[in-house]
Amino acid sequence: MSLLLQALLALPLASDTGAVDFSVEVLPILEARCIECHQDPAKNSGKRPKGGLRLDGKHWILQGTKSGPVILAGAPLKSTLIDLISLDDDDPDRMPPKGDKLTRAEIDTLSRWVAEGASFGDWTGAPASPDKVTPSAKAPTGKLPRLIQALVSLGEGVAPITESARVTAAGERGTIAPVFPGSPLLSVSFTSYQGQTGTRDVIGLATIAANVATLDLGRTRINDAALEVVAKMTRLIKLDLRQTNITDKALKQLAGLQNLRSLNLFKVNITDESIGLLSGLKKLETVYLWQSKVSPAGAQQLRDRRPDLRVVYEAILPPPER
Repeated sequence: MSLLLQALLALPLASDTGAVDFSVEVLPILEARCIECHQDPAKNSGKRPKGGLRLDGKHWILQGTKSGPVILAGAPLKSTLIDLISLDDDDPDRMPPKGDKLTRAEIDTLSRWVAEGASFGDWTGAPASPDKVTPSAKAPTGKLPRLIQALVSLGEGVAPITESARVTAAGERGTIAPVFPGSPLLSVSFTSYQGQTGTRDVIGLATIAANVATLDLGRTRINDAALEVVAKMTRLIKLDLRQTNITDKALKQLAGLQNLRSLNLFKVNITDESIGLLSGLKKLETVYLWQSKVSPAGAQQLRDRRPDLRVVYEAILPPPER
């Protein structure tokens, strides 16, 4: 079964209340988080809608942008709007670009609305200009955002975990959810229990290692042994180890994570000994080394070896995971 079909089957089951009501559930999200920057210029001090996209009326939402429609009814994974609100906090394409990311519940609501056919009910909102004609919704041209494309590709053919497996792996402290609705790949964090989370909690993730795509262990009390389990997460794209007691020796275990794009080592006691490992992670795009034990010369050596790699060696931290 394709990932897209999985999503179409899975999304409606996320709610027990039936079809999503646009006016009651979707419109409040758009009004609170989107429409301020995507509305009639006359109502926004003459400012052109960001990206040329208006979300203040049915006509405008269906019209999308010059690049084509931003929603494709029945296909959330081919809808640019859903792609953009699902991106990581530190992705420059993420919408909204400022402030908090939409919550998982808000993203799920918008995704289910699209999956169920993107019905607007009786709502029309801002009317179309007389000289505008709303195009028929069709699959947008061009590629999906880079991160979503990578997650879709990595998720193909992967069996989703069962609910019982999720509950067991999460234990008392973990939060485990799909990276986006319908995906078999998982986002794992211990945000509410960082000071209480240790290696034993990470060992509990071994049974779902093949499905983990993002893992936040920042500020937890893990030791080197935890990375023995992390090393088995071959589909891992994003790993946060900030302010943990991980050492160079343990970090070497991550050499096999060749899908890793982002690695946060802020205030971790790793040294220049790890430069070889970091340069060898070929898909790594960003590594945070601020306040680690890596020397300025080591950071420069890493940049020289990997000119394509963003090496953050100053006080520029990614926002916390949500």
